Amino acid sequence: MAEGFKSTGGARIGWINASWPLAELSVTPRSLVIRTWPLGTYAFTPERIIRLEPYGSIPVIYRGIRVVHSNPDYPSGIIFWCLRNPARLIERIRQVGFVPTAPPPTAPAKRGIPVRWSFIIALVVVWNALFILGGFLPGKPPPEKPGVLVLLALAVVLVASFAVERSPAFQRWVLRPGRSVGEIRPSLRLIQLTTGLLVVIFAIVFMVA
Repeated sequence: MAEGFKSTGGARIGWINASWPLAELSVTPRSLVIRTWPLGTYAFTPERIIRLEPYGSIPVIYRGIRVVHSNPDYPSGIIFWCLRNPARLIERIRQVGFVPTAPPPTAPAKRGIPVRWSFIIALVVVWNALFILGGFLPGKPPPEKPGVLVLLALAVVLVASFAVERSPAFQRWVLRPGRSVGEIRPSLRLIQLTTGLLVVIFAIVFMVA
């Protein structure tokens, strides 16, 4: 049995892609962990992985291993992009002693987005209303600097993303029945990073202008 190892690469978690070298694969006989920045850490035991399979066919830019797992709190699509041959990487994982043992799923795959359409529509309406009230009107040039209402629109999205991730009560309102916040956590963290940076930048512009 070989020793555990680590490998640097990229990852796709759900719909969000983190390019090389923003992900790291770490393998021991009892754990397979994919760490990505800024999408978080995804850890598996052999009992949580159904199989590991090669994915993609273009060397360097589109080739990796797909983790077919049974953890309902993780997005179903988890791929580690690697520079080496995916089949050889899977073989090295097996040589370490990590062998998937999860049985094939018996329940049908979850379909559609986990978030209720009513929440998406409400958020879009609030976002557009604040931007329009802030002077961003169709067919007219935008304001020279962002106003308070534009900052408020960004803050609403930022606060909502944190609330969805951390508040069980808010999750019951936002998520469809039987769905988990873990399925959209990568998207939430990307939204938090993007809107957080925009809030800081726009606030600085607003104060110094």
